[in-house]
Amino acid sequence: MNEGLPTYLLWSDAQREDRLRRNGLETLLAPAEGSGPGKGITGLSVAARSYKQYYRVRVFNLEVLEIRPLGTGAAMKPAALPPVIRAGVARGNAADEGTALADIALHDPEWMPRLFGEGGAAGEHSRSATPASSGRQRGAAGKIRDTAVRALYTLGLDSGEVLLKTLGGRRYRVDKVTPLRAGSGGVLPEPYRAASLALARSLALEPPGRPGLLMGMDPEFLLLRESTGRAVPASRYLPMDGVAGCDAGPPGTRGAFPVAELRPAPRGEPRALLAQLMSAARTADRLIPDRSLRWRAGGMPLPGWALGGHLHFSGVTLCAPLLRALDNYLALPLLLLEDACAAARRPRYGVLGDFRLQPHGGFEYRTLPSFLVSPVIAKGVVFLAHLIVSRYEDLTLRPLDREDLHAAYYSGDKPPLRAAFPPLAAQLRALPGYAQAARYIEPLFSCIAAEQTWDESRDIRGLWCGKLRTSERDMAK
Repeated sequence: MNEGLPTYLLWSDAQREDRLRRNGLETLLAPAEGSGPGKGITGLSVAARSYKQYYRVRVFNLEVLEIRPLGTGAAMKPAALPPVIRAGVARGNAADEGTALADIALHDPEWMPRLFGEGGAAGEHSRSATPASSGRQRGAAGKIRDTAVRALYTLGLDSGEVLLKTLGGRRYRVDKVTPLRAGSGGVLPEPYRAASLALARSLALEPPGRPGLLMGMDPEFLLLRESTGRAVPASRYLPMDGVAGCDAGPPGTRGAFPVAELRPAPRGEPRALLAQLMSAARTADRLIPDRSLRWRAGGMPLPGWALGGHLHFSGVTLCAPLLRALDNYLALPLLLLEDACAAARRPRYGVLGDFRLQPHGGFEYRTLPSFLVSPVIAKGVVFLAHLIVSRYEDLTLRPLDREDLHAAYYSGDKPPLRAAFPPLAAQLRALPGYAQAARYIEPLFSCIAAEQTWDESRDIRGLWCGKLRTSERDMAK
């Protein structure tokens, strides 16, 4: 619980604000002493107490347990507000107020605008400007969840209380963060205690090496008309669903579904998943008959077009140490390989710790750019991700907790990150199972050592649908 708390306590409020803003969050932090209903508001300065709605959000292990509206400043009465919105393990507690209303809020998005007093339709598309963390609903409640979880995670925490202020236009400012700490006798207060027990039970059921791990993905690519330099909507050729399909694009492209995706069937072994990815690429090749179109992948192969390489996991319990292991041991090395233009996708996309819970019980890790830039890179990413998730408890280094490296990640400044990589690689090489994955992961490490990067202006169609043996020897140059 809150493994980054010692580091968090060393930072000043100004440093905490810098970290949050780097991650794309709005913030004006007040001192974090005190907690509980109303204290987050009364502790703020008079200038900060404008007539805007406040929410107190309680989070445990990246999961929102409670959202409590606190009113609109010291002079306003919150009596007309719904008292509590609960989620996760907190739902179903008969002693809690507002449970029935909470269940409506969590499962019926049409209630969201009325519930929170904000206009606009709920249920934005999955590629909205701020990616979701919970994945259970969009609209105001989803944005509140995402902001609170993202704020804690950015500050090295995974459990605690966040005070958010409504700024209008479905924007929320982080005004206060209170890390969770055990009370007298080491006992957590409710609802954290129940959530902690549930997490411990879930983790205890996982055998070493997590042999039941299942992995999937949906990396994206663009179709480019080179003569005009414009993207061609993937929806002209690909269906909405299927192993090769289309998805929505950046804001302003709604309805066009311009982005292409490969969605291989999930598999328990990396080699089997990669075979499904190759098959999905060949399906896309058949469905897109226009051979003059170029396929582009990476982080931002065209200005304004951010692409992702989302990985899906089930058969493992999502917890903060797992997410931080993926950030430090996967996202950091992949950044060292990316084209310089890919840095422009952050912080709108590609932020550290970006995840989404899935209906099947697993989660989606959304931080990576599209690794379809090369079959060699894709193979390394898949084998490395599988190894990390299988053995994350042995991966304890957190270089991205350092302020200089956190800033370097978001700016795309590679030299300091490259200097931090060798200890990460050494820990990975020492893991059980690395020997079996080494032939796929070592090419990535070799390219990092040689300071090579991929080229996002390349046409990847031939790499995936041409003579694969030749292309697999051709690392991004």
